[in-house]
Amino acid sequence: MKSTISTLIIGFVIVLIVGGGAYLLYNKFKASADVEGGVGNCEQADFNKDSVVNSLDLNMLISAVASSSQNPKFDLNSDSKVDNGDMDVLMKCWSPNK
Repeated sequence: MKSTISTLIIGFVIVLIVGGGAYLLYNKFKASADVEGGVGNCEQADFNKDSVVNSLDLNMLISAVASSSQNPKFDLNSDSKVDNGDMDVLMKCWSPNK
């Protein structure tokens, strides 16, 4: 009986350690992805400065991508390219219904 209880306690502790570690790793990488993905760049994604990120800003970015623009204001993910990656950042900043 004592060995069964000990085994259950040890198993429970292992589950807590592994689960807690996985949770911490998940949050670390999630936060890292948010920064790299440009969630912090939403103010920069508002190209026309009307306080919303919407189709007007998207149209400006589409034009910049289509024309192979090198304008750094359109490089929302800071990879030195104006491309679809920047559109992904803009879409994360989208302001619906405004």
